[in-house]
Amino acid sequence: MPSQDERKRFEMGGPAGAAALSLFFIVLTYLNAEKNVSGEWDLFQMHKINWDIRQWVSLSSLLGLLAWFGIQLVLYSLPIGKSAYGPVLKEGRKLEYQLNALFALDVNLLGLIVAFFLGFPINVVINSMLQLLTAGILTCLVLSSVLYHLADYVEDWRLNPRGNTGHSFYDWFIGRELNPRLGSLDLKYVMFRSGIIGWMLMNFASLILAFSEGKNEVPSNLVLLVITQLFYVIDYFWFEEGILVSRDIVHEGLGFNISMQFLMIPFTFCTQTRYVATTGYTSSWITLLGIFIIYGTGYWIYRASNLEKNKFRQNPDDPALAYLKTMPTESGKRLLITGWWGLCRHPNYLGDLLISLSYALCTGFQHFMPYLGFLFLVILLIDRENRDSEGCREKYGKDWDKYCQIVKYKIIPFIY
Repeated sequence: MPSQDERKRFEMGGPAGAAALSLFFIVLTYLNAEKNVSGEWDLFQMHKINWDIRQWVSLSSLLGLLAWFGIQLVLYSLPIGKSAYGPVLKEGRKLEYQLNALFALDVNLLGLIVAFFLGFPINVVINSMLQLLTAGILTCLVLSSVLYHLADYVEDWRLNPRGNTGHSFYDWFIGRELNPRLGSLDLKYVMFRSGIIGWMLMNFASLILAFSEGKNEVPSNLVLLVITQLFYVIDYFWFEEGILVSRDIVHEGLGFNISMQFLMIPFTFCTQTRYVATTGYTSSWITLLGIFIIYGTGYWIYRASNLEKNKFRQNPDDPALAYLKTMPTESGKRLLITGWWGLCRHPNYLGDLLISLSYALCTGFQHFMPYLGFLFLVILLIDRENRDSEGCREKYGKDWDKYCQIVKYKIIPFIY
């Protein structure tokens, strides 16, 4: 069981912070969903809200969402692609994962396209966004509650050290179990990649509607957004094994916090494409070129730094990495102090921020709403960096302080 010190430690402001974040996540996602549907982009102006509960809750949306997620579970379980083990957990345990996210993405996008040509009204996907979101939130609430109680019966090595404080609401929010499974099905991992696939489905639904219904030319900004975001996701899934060592998969318990963050992805990440699709906003080609350069720079930093990190983790003595300098620690592990990871402690975060900024820039500067996602990512990554730093200070002790004197900047070299 978690130690007494671990039990006493709270993150995210403790129970009060958990309550505030729960409300914030729900309000922010509903705000995005309402704007995505209405096309009214003034931040504080809600478009003729219909308080009829049927506009917000739908049994068909709930059943449809559950059926769709069931399909994602089936796709994950198919023996397509390779399997791989995640990092070593407590007691030397490792969990096996089926790596076929690209296959699942292809099936979902192909299914959407086939449905369109068979006459399925694609606009239902967009128009039902509020009902789908309500269904998702209800599912997260129920799932988090069920998992909270089931954690009483799992082995100790599966428990989240930060999610078993004894405070019921806080533990429900953080998640008591790290990787709940249904046999070989890893629930958290499937939820995570389902959120990303849902984002792509929303994007393609907007693009299909623009081509099929629009009498005017499809905005070049919309095409650029869909293509660059699709490329990002394809790349992310191509290097799927790297996801297994991410903080969300390794260190976060599956509670309302992380399940709600996964649910937010399709409803908030598609806001830029919805904005351009509903307003028809188009930039000059020179502006689009500048935006693409920002995107390309961010992608280069993001991918190159992650590849360097992953290669070093797999084999620190690889001759191809001989040019990198490292700092030894009392734990026996070495920390990179040159290369990408010598510029700052999280160059991959910098790449992600530049990529996210490029998406927002595709919407121009007439409304702040499409920039909320970028702002939220800034706050999220700063918080994540702080939590990572605290964890590393516990792990490496005084060596971490020495490392921070060598690699001074957290995310942005020479600035932060």
